[in-house]
Amino acid sequence: MPKQKKDYVVLNIKIERSIYERLTNYAEEKGQTKTKAVERLLSNAMDQEEGKK
Repeated sequence: MPKQKKDYVVLNIKIERSIYERLTNYAEEKGQTKTKAVERLLSNAMDQEEGKK
C-alpha cells in the first residue's frame, strides 16, 4: 500500500541569519529536519499562546 501524502503548504520566509543558525543547530541536536523543528516549535508556541487566553 503506498504511503499517504501529507497535506502541506510551502512557506517562504526571510529570517535573521542568527535565528536561522539557531534553528539549524536546534534541529541537528534534536535529530530533526528544519521543517519538523519549525512545525513543532510553532505548534508549541501557538498552544501556549492559546492556553493563556
